[in-house]
Amino acid sequence: MSRVRRGSICMLAAILPTLMGGCAVDQSGEVALYRQVLDEPAPPPAPPAPGEALTLEMLLWQANQNHESLGLRGESYLQAIIARRRAASAFMPTINLAPSHFRQDPVSGADNDRIDVPVAGRLNVFNGFSDLANYRAAGQDVQRQRALLLDAQASLLLDVAVAYYRVLRAERSVEVLRGSLSVQEERVREIRARGRAGLARPLDVWQTEAQASATRVSLLEARNDVVKSRLALSLLSGVEIGQTPLVDDATVPPDLPHVQALLEAAEQQRQDLAAARAAVEAARLDVDAAIGRYYPSVTLNVNYFLSRQSNPTESDWNAILSANLPLFSAGTIHADVRAAWSALRQAQLAESLTRRTIQQQVRTAVENLASSAQRIAELEVQVAAAQQSLRQAEESYRVGLGTNLERVVAQNSLLAAQLQLSSARFDRRMFYLELLRVTGGLTLRLPPQTAAAPAADPTTGPAAP
Repeated sequence: MSRVRRGSICMLAAILPTLMGGCAVDQSGEVALYRQVLDEPAPPPAPPAPGEALTLEMLLWQANQNHESLGLRGESYLQAIIARRRAASAFMPTINLAPSHFRQDPVSGADNDRIDVPVAGRLNVFNGFSDLANYRAAGQDVQRQRALLLDAQASLLLDVAVAYYRVLRAERSVEVLRGSLSVQEERVREIRARGRAGLARPLDVWQTEAQASATRVSLLEARNDVVKSRLALSLLSGVEIGQTPLVDDATVPPDLPHVQALLEAAEQQRQDLAAARAAVEAARLDVDAAIGRYYPSVTLNVNYFLSRQSNPTESDWNAILSANLPLFSAGTIHADVRAAWSALRQAQLAESLTRRTIQQQVRTAVENLASSAQRIAELEVQVAAAQQSLRQAEESYRVGLGTNLERVVAQNSLLAAQLQLSSARFDRRMFYLELLRVTGGLTLRLPPQTAAAPAADPTTGPAAP
């Protein structure tokens, strides 16, 4: 005769809707777990009006919001949080409804059809500290994934900045080449007229036309670079920038900290190094978890019957406390311990390599930034000298003391120096942002601009007298 605990069934009926509700997942809440790591508490810059120029800081914020790579890395961070929660569940009991139906061939005097409806509970009382080590290792993996998420963000921001300055550099090259070409085309018209009047040799005409044609080719290549650079910037930022003008809002401070201070800042701020340290700690805890398998484990199992037809039918519950001590595991536990120690050594080597790589990156970035200032100073001298040389060549040619070839060479030298100077100035800003990246200081907020007025740019001046 079936015996059903009505109160227990009512209680189970009340709990089941809550348990079923646990299957729902708040998707926006899940994404918010890693978005709050990526998004700074400060409000983002105001979006530009249609046609308004875009600043680098605006594009950095857009890339942070739109680029899929951060979402991919963020999901890894979310999965690490879930894995830590799963590791924590080892300390909690599990409860299952486990109904069973038993049926056999008819036998005289035997109960051939029985249905039991137990609620089975299981609690891991002790597992050789392996569960505790696994939980702590999962916590370290959360920290590692968080650091990797921030490191991926910094890498993306630097990529956006590099693409941004490539656009500006290509556009400045277009301006320089366009200005030089206008002067050269005027010179072509002049020398053709002189040639028709018999005052210039055909060789002079051909040299001048060849120089103007070469400049046109360079201008076409520069315009193509502008288009490709803008497409690359649109891909990285997730914003279709089209022909929207860009405004440079980054500055390089006149004084920088000593290299030792920068190395110390990188030690504290570099997220890939923080991830490597977390990986070492997680690997150390994995060793503890593997060793814990040598210890005994204790488990408590409890069954409470909502309905019972098997003997003894009057028994409402039973409990079993079981212990397990591994005496011989065919070497599997020992192999797991060895593998855990090997993984720990790998993590330590990776941390050491990461630290040495960061030190090399910092020193290289400092050297690049310092040499860029010297290069700009020398190129400014070179541009000024090339301008004077071109003036002298023009005057000598007009009075018949110089050749057209000297004038062509002087024009090419000036154009090359102007392009190099323009490129060097944008390179300096990129080197500074790279220094911020390698020291862990590149964020969505750029350093404030200095109050000093920018120096005059010789590359925007006239290409010829």
